[in-house]
Amino acid sequence: MIVILLGPPGSGKGTHAEEICQNYDLTPISTGNILRNLIATNSNVAKDVAEMMGTGELFPDEMVNNLVAEAINSSIQKPDYKGLLFDGYPRTVCQAVFLEEILKNLNKQVSCVLVFNIPDSMIVERISSRRVDKITGKVYNLISMPPPKEVIENLFQRIDDTEEVIKNRLNIYKEQTEPLIAHYSKSNLIKNIDASKEFENTQKNISLTLQ
Repeated sequence: MIVILLGPPGSGKGTHAEEICQNYDLTPISTGNILRNLIATNSNVAKDVAEMMGTGELFPDEMVNNLVAEAINSSIQKPDYKGLLFDGYPRTVCQAVFLEEILKNLNKQVSCVLVFNIPDSMIVERISSRRVDKITGKVYNLISMPPPKEVIENLFQRIDDTEEVIKNRLNIYKEQTEPLIAHYSKSNLIKNIDASKEFENTQKNISLTLQ
């Protein structure tokens, strides 16, 4: 099974991706994680990536495509491979076409596309309240999923989680990523998920959809 998660930033894709991967034994491919790992290398390229991530702008298709292609080939070659879950990719129709070609060459295809729907106002509140544990990488939310007291000193806010960047990312999503819904609708791959509900309810909806 190959699943793509679509939805605006803050719609819960990353949180639900972990649960989906565990439940269906899928290998996650997250462009956000790939790029953040690249930033951690402190190379010249990493500095450019960090600057772009801080603005909320989308990265060049060629750069992201190459990183994803490498991740796909690495994942599929593993002996325990059973499927893939894409979170944060594709973000443009050009990236979607590139992904389809890669999968076609590997005799594979997308199984379904889960679209997470949520109001903008809820997104801004969710993301601006998000914090990450620099030790474990675990993501908390100061409102809906508060961290235990013992890890508070380890928390930080990601550079792309400020309100100004969030609003810019939402505008970019609507302009460049939403056309993907129309693209995948042509193949009847779209499955809509109400992401405004509590985690357990949303996860139950996802499980029913993927059955």
